[in-house]
Order: sequence, then C-alpha cells, then structure tokens
Amino acid sequence: MAVAETASPGGAEPPQTDWALRLFTAPAMSPLWVALALVVGISGLTQLVRLFLDPLPGQLDTSGPLADPYFWLDILNAVLLAYLLLALVYLRRGRLADLRALRPALALDDAEFERQVEHALSVPPRRLAIAGATSALLFGSIPFVDPEFWGGGPPPPLTEPLLWLLVLRSAATGWISGHAFVSELQVTRALARLGRHHLRVDLLDLDALSPVARASQRGAFAWVLGSSLVSLFWLGPAAAASNAVIVTLLLLLVLLSFFLSVFGAHRSIVAAKREALAALEARIRRGAPALLAGESAEPGLADAIAYHGFVSRLREWPFGAPVLVRWAVIAGVGVASWLGGALAEQLLERAIG
Repeated sequence: MAVAETASPGGAEPPQTDWALRLFTAPAMSPLWVALALVVGISGLTQLVRLFLDPLPGQLDTSGPLADPYFWLDILNAVLLAYLLLALVYLRRGRLADLRALRPALALDDAEFERQVEHALSVPPRRLAIAGATSALLFGSIPFVDPEFWGGGPPPPLTEPLLWLLVLRSAATGWISGHAFVSELQVTRALARLGRHHLRVDLLDLDALSPVARASQRGAFAWVLGSSLVSLFWLGPAAAASNAVIVTLLLLLVLLSFFLSVFGAHRSIVAAKREALAALEARIRRGAPALLAGESAEPGLADAIAYHGFVSRLREWPFGAPVLVRWAVIAGVGVASWLGGALAEQLLERAIG
C-alpha cells in the first residue's frame, strides 16, 4: 500500500488533524517500516537506560538480554505503542474507502458528503489534546498506583531515572490510546448519524448498506488485536493488575462501538420496512372484501400479498449472518486471548511457587 495519502476517487483526502500520524505519511516508506523503526527506537532506548543505570530491584538478569523477561517486556511495550499508531493509520484509510463505497446509498450532495467524511475522519485538535492528556495522566499514574506493576513490591524512589522513563513510556501509550478512543468515538457517531438520517434504503438491495458494517468491523478487529497484545503482559514477571481493567474496557468498547455504528442504519431499514408493509397492507385491505366474497380480486393483489411476505422476512440490520459470524469470531479471539493470558499467569505462578 502506498504511504503518501493521495486523493481518493470522488473527493479530496480529508485533512489529517492528528500530527502523530503524520509520521506515517513520509514518502516512499511503508507505515510498517515506520512502526518497526518506532519499536526499535523505543525498546532500544529503554534497554540503554537499563544498561547504563543501576537496575531496579528484581529487574536484572545476568544471563543475557534474551533470557531477561524485562527485555521482552520492553519490546512488547514498544510494539503496543507502535501498533496503536499503525492501527489508527490503516483504520482511517479503510474507513475512507468504506464511506466512498457507501456514497451511492446516501441522500447527500457532493459538498455535504465531503463535509460528512471530513467530520468522521478529522477529529478537532483540541478534542485530541484533551483526550490524549487525560489518558496520558491515567496511564502515567499506573506505575505509582498499581503495586503489581513492580511485581507486588513498592515502587522505586522518585530519584530513580528508570522509574521516570517507564512513567513516560506509559504516559505516551496512554496519550495515543486517548487519541484512538476519541477517533473511534467520532467515527462511530458519524456512522450512526449517516445511517439514521441520510440513507436511501432500497429493500431489494440491502447489500448496498454493507459498508456501514464493514467500517465498524474494521475497528472491532483492530482493537481486539490490541487487547490480545495487552493480554501478553500477563506472561511477564510483573503483570499489572490494571491490565485486566484495560482489556475489559477495550472489549466492552469494541462491542458498543460495533452496534452503535450500525444502529442508525438499522433504524432506517426498520422505518423503510414499516412504510412498505403499511402500503402493502392498505392495498390488501382494499381488495380483501372482494376476495372473501368470491368476486374477482383486484389485479395484482396476489403479487401484493406475496411481496408483503417477502418484505416482512427481510433482515433489519445492514449485515447478514456471515458478517455476524465474523464479528463473533473476532470477539471470541479477544476473550480467548484474555483468558489464556490470565490462565498462563496462574500456571507460571504455581510453577515458580
């Protein structure tokens, strides 16, 4: 996939308001390479600090870095931060394509459609700053308030440089997490609004509305994969108790985001079905007396009765059973990784104890 954000068919690229994601728009470089550079840089910096400063109690393994669990935890923390940024980049691109695909089903002129796309994908910088700062404060406080972060022991003294490096790393992860949260909230509300107020529902072609479900499913897959990364921390020597809270909230947000995104389209489909059924029932009521009296039925009455049955059986969501099955599999992966990580932690504790 090309890295530079180019104009999409049917309209200009909406402005990128999150400056952190501009790292991934460098020409002639894949976002994956940028993410890899971040992983190497962040984990390498942490390892250098560990190497040249006195290690924290219980965080020294003299058998070499590959045998040191904190070496792998540093890499996992770096991977998680880079993944959050990479997920936001690809989600933005994918959802732009989904909105373009939904364009024929929207009762909007071109100018208003482009405005709606920009509103969905360009979060105001002030909102990003507030969400990022709030989340950075929460994540940055974890090393101080979660004793499991230090393997059940007290945190090191405030004069310990490595402590502040870990606090800064947690805050950076929280900052990006805040951006991810507010970005997901923005696109969820936009999809719900488009589905509720601007859809042209063709009951004979409900597949035209599938981009709504596809856009929400992209987020479900991305953030369930993120929760799986968080669950890997349970395999480390100092699995923070806050991991369970983070994974639980993440899975709940994935569930709410998916259904809230498609709920507006669901309401539009239900309204279109009711309108069509009401018209058919009115026609059937007009012709029913003659039919019951044995007289000649109104022309087309049999077709109206058959079509009424067809419409009443139509689905009322902008996705079919295959999409629901895929979403259930995605959610199941997240729950399984969470339970698997917690079980592995218990087994390791028993084996060591």
